[in-house]
Amino acid sequence: MTGELVLRRLFQASFFSFALFVPFSIAGMNFAFGFGALAWIISSVAFRDRAPAAGGISVRRDPMLLAAILLVGSAAPSVLMSQNISRATTDWLSYWELLIYFLVAANLLAVRMREVAFWTLVAAATLSSLVALIERAGGLDLWFIQIPARYRVSSTLYPMTLAGILYQLILLNCAVLLTKGMKPRWRLVLGSGTALQVVALTLTMTRGAWLALAAGLIALCLLVRRRVLTMVTLGLVAALVLFSLVNFHNEGRSLPQLLEAGLDKDASTRVVLWDIAWDLFRQHPIVGVGMGDYSIEADKLLADRFVTTTVDTHNVYLHLLATRGLVGFLPFVFFWVVLFRSLSRLRRQLGKGSLDYQYVVGVTAASIAILVGALTELNIDDGEVFMAFMFVLGLALSRAYAGPSGGAGDAGS
Repeated sequence: MTGELVLRRLFQASFFSFALFVPFSIAGMNFAFGFGALAWIISSVAFRDRAPAAGGISVRRDPMLLAAILLVGSAAPSVLMSQNISRATTDWLSYWELLIYFLVAANLLAVRMREVAFWTLVAAATLSSLVALIERAGGLDLWFIQIPARYRVSSTLYPMTLAGILYQLILLNCAVLLTKGMKPRWRLVLGSGTALQVVALTLTMTRGAWLALAAGLIALCLLVRRRVLTMVTLGLVAALVLFSLVNFHNEGRSLPQLLEAGLDKDASTRVVLWDIAWDLFRQHPIVGVGMGDYSIEADKLLADRFVTTTVDTHNVYLHLLATRGLVGFLPFVFFWVVLFRSLSRLRRQLGKGSLDYQYVVGVTAASIAILVGALTELNIDDGEVFMAFMFVLGLALSRAYAGPSGGAGDAGS
């Protein structure tokens, strides 16, 4: 019993720390994940014969386990054939972080940490957004607190990384706001925090993240069919479009100037990189050019075309096809098919408006946003963004391990 208690406390500390570090610290996320993974491995070995909760599933029977194994294993040929083995190994590690889902989903409800983790995420993301607003307001230099001024806000992360994490959390928060029975004071706290996160996301000046958020909000509207959410979504999407048109980066160009100038350097870079990626896939359709070798091969095909970077394609689908070929791309598609099937199946089992239901629809919307964001950024190979996604996915799918009727109260009720 003492061993179980120690493992429970280790899980609780890991989940709390992970939720706290998500919008702030890459090193902190890795540290918390390491402790959680250690507890997960020990508990899996020590209590491997324990039956799952009534109506729940075990890790071994989760279809996502097969999908994850296929996805990780399918990248092996492209890693082994890579010229840049260091970059290939780094990219491959983001796939091994699929373990986070199983760690969270299998244990979060069991150690009674789901709602604590959720509200810790809300608080951390809101605080991170406040830091971002201080950056945009001119910074702060007060004793040991030093926050530099920035036009593209980033808090303590890279702007696109912060944006990639924020739009996932915003969508989850928006879904939870629709939970039946939530006390008004908690609804106000969550709504205020989410509004600050939307402002911070806007000020990251990351158009791909704006597009991802808009797609996720539209998906959320279709799933819950609430008039208020639909009106808010339409207003927010219109505001993002307008903001994008009249004030991009530090150029502050007006709409007529944008129409006259055509594509800016970032957009034109992506077009060139996508064209090169498609050419590489056509030349190497089976296993691609090698997981870490896009930059090497892209430099050879640039000719006289100008780009700001060749580090990756800024498109997950084309990057997979170019570097891993069909051997890597088809398991990737299979993983997402299994994921959406799992979310859909659990959603049908839950009562509409319950906290469990809202978690599932929020993560479904966040999954769609991730895939839309993948059109312009390599967000899934970005370990921090993917780790945050796997964590919120575990928040939602933890119910499947406990059984749809397993105990957890509504947030703030």
